[in-house]
Amino acid sequence: MSKRTVAVLAALTAILAVGIGATPGSAAPTRLAAAVEDRSLDAPTVGLTACNGGVQEASYVRMQDVPTGLAENGAFLPLPGATVPVNIPAGDSDQLVIIFSAEARLQGQALTYVAPMDFLQVRILVNGVAIGPNDLTFTTGAGESDATQACRRVTAPAAAAMVYTVTVEYLIVDQGANNALTGVLDDWTLNVQVSN
Repeated sequence: MSKRTVAVLAALTAILAVGIGATPGSAAPTRLAAAVEDRSLDAPTVGLTACNGGVQEASYVRMQDVPTGLAENGAFLPLPGATVPVNIPAGDSDQLVIIFSAEARLQGQALTYVAPMDFLQVRILVNGVAIGPNDLTFTTGAGESDATQACRRVTAPAAAAMVYTVTVEYLIVDQGANNALTGVLDDWTLNVQVSN
């Protein structure tokens, strides 16, 4: 068993022990809930949605194998080069399936296995509006490959074609505001599939 697994199991055992010892009238559950508040999990949800399409019409792919250094900044920033314009013909409606994958590293956190953890968040946007699982924790660790995807139907008015721009943004979240975090996104691929 790895050191990380042992540490996670120890933390879970401690949390369960506190929870079991608490009585219904005690203040322990409130303190426990506050102690494990995790912004990577507490975003509003959308629930189950459908985004159906038909025959694939096009696929646009952007790839980057030069590492992009990231710094803690408090706001989402665009990932350089992760932009794909998609032309939708006049009067057409299409499905966009967007897949983003990358090697990701987050550095500077003291412990990578104690919740709530610092994390690197990634989101996909179409014309500046976030779509898909937008509370996505892309990585909390020192190096791993991750992926996310999103789907959206887009339309163009009958009189004119329309361009939809797909972009990717990132955010480094320092939950305790007590670390100087940096990160890297490397070997990333942005794939936009257009279907009827």
